[in-house]
Order: sequence, then structure tokens, then C-alpha cells
Amino acid sequence: MVHDDYKQMLPVRALSALDAADSVALNEHLLVCAECRRELETWEATAASISLSVTPMEPSATVRERILQQIREEGRSRAAEDTDARVVPFVSRSPAMSYGLIAAGIVCTLLIGWIALLARQNRIARTEVARLTEHTKRIEAQLTREHEIVSILTGPESKRTPLSGTTSAPGAYAMLAYNQKGQAVLLAEGLPAAPAGKGYQLWFIIANKPVPGQVFNTDSSGKGTMRDQMPGGVDDKAVFAITMENSTGAQSPTTPILLRSEL
Repeated sequence: MVHDDYKQMLPVRALSALDAADSVALNEHLLVCAECRRELETWEATAASISLSVTPMEPSATVRERILQQIREEGRSRAAEDTDARVVPFVSRSPAMSYGLIAAGIVCTLLIGWIALLARQNRIARTEVARLTEHTKRIEAQLTREHEIVSILTGPESKRTPLSGTTSAPGAYAMLAYNQKGQAVLLAEGLPAAPAGKGYQLWFIIANKPVPGQVFNTDSSGKGTMRDQMPGGVDDKAVFAITMENSTGAQSPTTPILLRSEL
């Protein structure tokens, strides 16, 4: 049997309607499958709650009398049996008992189908809750990042330095903002999306020595945002520049400067 075969046995097992052979096979599977053990517990809890919610019904006087009459007839038949060769007689059921058995079978079938439907709806609900939870986490993380960016850009102690496009990118513009903790945010616009395998890299030029920063790219409108950490030694004489490099970054500029701050 495959795993799905055992899962289909679980609701029947919860109703104690599984035959002996399948019950043995399912018991062996439950020893090694934690998932099926947990699902069986859910089925059994559901069956128990349904059974407790059903109001017991007292049989009518007519049905009770027919059952007692049937028992008396069976007793008389057994007393008349030959002691040397006992043969179990075939006892025909009364119409009331036959209808009762048919009704019980229909109720059992409907109950199993209802439990299966509830289990399917429960799985769908759990999947949807997990999806919404993950979506909420992504939104919260995005809002946190955006709040941090706004804080760096607008903080009263933040410094903001504009970068203007050179002759290699005359229409480009960028703003670099950073706070006392060295947290930096770069906003750029007017830069076309970099080719595949390429990206725009920020440089911190300290005492005429370029220190590599992070690599970023722009969207279809030419805008890009990047967060970075300022290296040590940055002061009012530092210059910031942007070049196009490999998407993995470079240790020193290899192409012309596209944007730079003023001295």
C-alpha cells in the first residue's frame, strides 16, 4: 500500500468500522508514520464529538414489542433443535429491523462522507491560514525596512549628500543619506536597468582611496534604492561615486564614474 491508502483508512478506523486485515496493516503503518498518527487523533476526536452531540432516541412501543417477539421466537426455535445435529436456522428479519439496518447503513455512510468533507475543509483552511501568515510576515518585514529607510532619510541627525550624473550619465541623479550609526540609504534615478550580470556599485572615496560599497540595480523607470553601512573614516571630505560593475561587485572601479558627489 502507498501512503494515501493508509490515510483513506483513518476515518473508517475512527468509526471502528475497519476490517481485521486492514486494521493490522494500518497498525503497522502507524508505528512508523507520525503524520497518520496525528491525523487519526483528529478523526477520533471528531467522531467522539459527533457521537456526544447525538441525542439518544427511545424506540417506540411497537418496535420494542416486535424485537421482544423476535427474541421469544428465536428461543423457541433453539429449544426445538435436534441435540445430535444442531443446525442454525435462518431467521428472517422483520421489516422494521431491515429498515433500521438500512437506515443505520445510510447514516454511517453519510457520517463518513461528512467527516471526510470536514477534514478536507480543515486542510484547506490550514493551508490558507499558513499562506496569509506568510504574506503578513512579508508585509511586516517590508514595512519595517521602509520605516528604517524613512528614518535614515528624515532623521534630524542624518546627513544627506547629492550625487550628480557625469558626462557618462548626464540625466542621472542620486541622494545618499546616512546617520550617526553609519546606516546609509541611497536613492537613485535616471539610470537604466543594468544588463544581465551587471549592477551599479557605490564607492566611498576616502583620502583618494575608493572603498567598495553595495551593488544595486534599477527598475524599468530608472529608479533604485539600496541600503549600506558606511565604512570607517568617512568625513566631510569623503566623496561618493557610482560605477557599473559585475553584479557580484568589485574591489576597485573598473569603469567610468556615472555619478559622484561634489568635493
